[in-house]
Amino acid sequence: MKLADRFVQHVFGRQIAHLVDERVRQAAQVLDGGGQERYWHDLTRPSYLARPWHEHRDLLERIRRACDRNPLAARLVGLTTDFVVGSGAQVEGDGWAMAFWNHPQNRIDRRVYRWCDELTRAGELFIVLSRNMADGMSYVREVPAYLIDRIETDPDDLERELRYHQLTDEMEGRWWPASATRPAAGEALNALGDGTETAQVMLHYTINRPIGDVRGTSDLAQVLDWLERYDLWLEDRVRINRYKGAYLWHVRVNGAMPGQLEAKRAQYSRVPTSGSIIVTDGAEEWTAVSPHIEADDVEADGKAIRLMIAAGAGVPLHFLAEGESATRATAREMGTATFRHFAHRQMILATLCEEVVRTAAQWAGRTAEIRVRFESVLAEAGRVEGAEPERRDHGAF
Repeated sequence: MKLADRFVQHVFGRQIAHLVDERVRQAAQVLDGGGQERYWHDLTRPSYLARPWHEHRDLLERIRRACDRNPLAARLVGLTTDFVVGSGAQVEGDGWAMAFWNHPQNRIDRRVYRWCDELTRAGELFIVLSRNMADGMSYVREVPAYLIDRIETDPDDLERELRYHQLTDEMEGRWWPASATRPAAGEALNALGDGTETAQVMLHYTINRPIGDVRGTSDLAQVLDWLERYDLWLEDRVRINRYKGAYLWHVRVNGAMPGQLEAKRAQYSRVPTSGSIIVTDGAEEWTAVSPHIEADDVEADGKAIRLMIAAGAGVPLHFLAEGESATRATAREMGTATFRHFAHRQMILATLCEEVVRTAAQWAGRTAEIRVRFESVLAEAGRVEGAEPERRDHGAF
C-alpha cells in the first residue's frame, strides 16, 4: 500500500466505511421495501415506462374474455367497426397494388373488418407478410397480440422496432423480423443469423400508444373494470329476483304421536303441484314460507355504471340501445365527439392499409401507388337518421 493510501485510510477510514454502509443500507431498502420496482425494471422491457409483459398479457386476456362473454363489450367493439369500416374500403391503385389487395390469399377488403376489431380489442395489430419467391407476391396473415411477448428496438431509437418474439408450443418461441430490417430489392433476409433465409416480415401498428411505450392500449382498457362490475351487478339482480319468488311449504302437525312425523315426511316427499288440493284435519297446518328480500329499485345504480362505460368508450348511451336517455335533437348533438373519434380511427386504418400494400411492394422490389379511404361516418350517420347531415354544425370529416 502506498504512503498516500495509508494516510487516507488512517485519517478518513471511518468516514469512508460509514458512507459505504449507508449506501448499502439504502440499496437494501429499495430492494426490500414497498418501492422495490422504483429504480429496477426487467431488462427485456424496451423502456422503464413500458408496462411489464405479465400485466399486459393479463389485460389482453381479460379483454378477450369480456368480448366473448359480455354483450356490452362485444357491442362496443362491433360499434367501432361498423362506423369506421362501414360498407367497406374504397381503393384506388396501380396494377400491382390492386393485385395484392384482391389476391385470393389476401382479400384485404374482408380483412379490414377484423383488423379494426383487433385494434379496438388489443390496441395493436401484428401483420405477417410472407413473400412468394416465384412471383414476388406477398400474402397477409395476422398474429394475435397476446402471443407477442417481447419487442426489440434500436437502443438509440425506441420507435425503430427490430424484431418481435412470439410465444409458440416450443420453448424458444419464434422471432419475427421487423420491416425496418427488410433487405434491398431481390435480397433475402437472414433474420435468425444462422445462415437460413426467410421471406417473411412482421408489421406492427398501434393505437392509444403512450409516449415511452412500444405497445398499444385497447379502447376497452379503461372501462374493463366497469364492464366486469356491471356483469356482477346484473348477475346479483337476477339471483335476487329469482329468490324473491321462491317459497317452501311448512307443514305443522299438532300433537304428533311417535312415528307420525316420519310418516308425514314420507307422505309429502313429493311436493304438491301448483293448483292441487290438499285436505287435512285440524291437527295439520300448511303455510307457504318465502324469503323477505328487500330489493329496492336500483335502476339508477345500473344506469350510473352504464354511463361510466359509455363515457369511457366515447359513445353516448343512446348508441347502446338506450333511446329513452335523450331526445332526437340532443342525441344528434351528443354524437359529434363520437363521430370525430370514429373519423380519426378511419384515418389510422386507411393509413395502415396503405402502408401494408407499400411495404409488400417494396419487399418484392416494386413500387405501388394506392389510396384507401372509407366512407365518412358523418354521411353514414345522416343516412341512418334519414336526413342529410348538418355540415354547418359538424363540418366535413
